[in-house]
Amino acid sequence: MEAMVASFKSSGLTQRDFCKRENIKLPTFSYWYRKVGAGATPVSSGFTEVTPALPSAGLEVVYPNGVRIRGIQDLSLLQLLIKL
Repeated sequence: MEAMVASFKSSGLTQRDFCKRENIKLPTFSYWYRKVGAGATPVSSGFTEVTPALPSAGLEVVYPNGVRIRGIQDLSLLQLLIKL
């Protein structure tokens, strides 16, 4: 099927017209086109990895009375502090 996908890419036809010409079912070809052709055009997941330029100083909790707790690295500790 990889050869078919390569042939399609060089044909200049739509998937529908190519499948008619080659007597292939469109859903079958579309599946293989996504599977084989995915290497050429990766699909974006919508997420981008972000890496901080500086090491993290941790999180900070600020209570309504103005008390600040800085440098929290442990998320379970953060959860406990938020419940206070």
